[in-house]
Amino acid sequence: MENVTISTTILPIANETDNINLLSVFAADITLTIIACTLSFLGSAFIFSAYCVVDSLRPENETRRLLLYLTVSDLVVAIGNFIGTIRFIIIYDNKPFYANSGEELASDSVCVVQSFISATGSMWSFCWNTAIAIHLCVALVYCKNGTWSWKVKIFCHSVCWLLPLSVAIAAAKCEVLGEDFAQVTGTWCWIKSSLSRSDQILWMIISGKGWELVSYFVTCIMFLYLKGYMWRQRRRFNQHRFNDVSLRLRAEDENYLYLWLIGYLLRIWGTLRFFLFVTGNSSNVKPYEDINFALVHLESFGDSSKAFFTFILFCIADKTTRQILMNKICHRRAWL
Repeated sequence: MENVTISTTILPIANETDNINLLSVFAADITLTIIACTLSFLGSAFIFSAYCVVDSLRPENETRRLLLYLTVSDLVVAIGNFIGTIRFIIIYDNKPFYANSGEELASDSVCVVQSFISATGSMWSFCWNTAIAIHLCVALVYCKNGTWSWKVKIFCHSVCWLLPLSVAIAAAKCEVLGEDFAQVTGTWCWIKSSLSRSDQILWMIISGKGWELVSYFVTCIMFLYLKGYMWRQRRRFNQHRFNDVSLRLRAEDENYLYLWLIGYLLRIWGTLRFFLFVTGNSSNVKPYEDINFALVHLESFGDSSKAFFTFILFCIADKTTRQILMNKICHRRAWL
């Protein structure tokens, strides 16, 4: 077990002789994270079940298969955050925290492994989000027939799986993963708070935030471009749905355009906290009286719940999937 010294400016401590129980401070964040992770576990299970049960979704439906990879990534994030939160509860249960500059907190092996899992899953998620946006653009505009070649598939899997994994391995070898004490995250671990400020920011960008910002930019551009393209198709050729334009897509695949918006609304809170950290505005004597108080709660829920909202968009809001699943459920009940 490794001990690291952290900044106490993020905690609501009046003076150096005060002590607080960390679980009482982060009680709401712990609750929100556990609820969000549980919802993601359930949402992922339904998405996997739908992929296996609904014949029209496999295996020729390329877009659904990409969604499956994204769901795996988001599930890994939820598992990592859940492990980190349970670890936080176990380690800091009834342990007082004193506001002195020598206060040390444990950055144990569980914390490091959890950081590795969460960071890898997050980078995977951003990559597959971007891959889905690029796939929609190509399938709708440039290559309306056929499927991806095996060379393209190998390249896509290499970039989306192996590249983030390599970055996470590099972060682990450089020993930068560990307890960050909710400086930018919730009650889980990520980049050590014992690093210098510049090193912290650098590794946050390399192992997550940089990927996130690139994903936001690319998917937002693709969204605007495809919305404009479909508007022109309606005006020129009276083609209103994706399947009117491309044989590779279903009408309901238009829902995939909103994947970036789900990720943006759920994960932007952590990004805002990152920018507050970079500008130095997150270190206050009473941070729970300013905007950071709300952001940490929103991040605790948003970062861990993406798989659940993906399930709502693609299993509940997708009319075809919803009807087929309901028919199979009703048929099974009638058979019983």
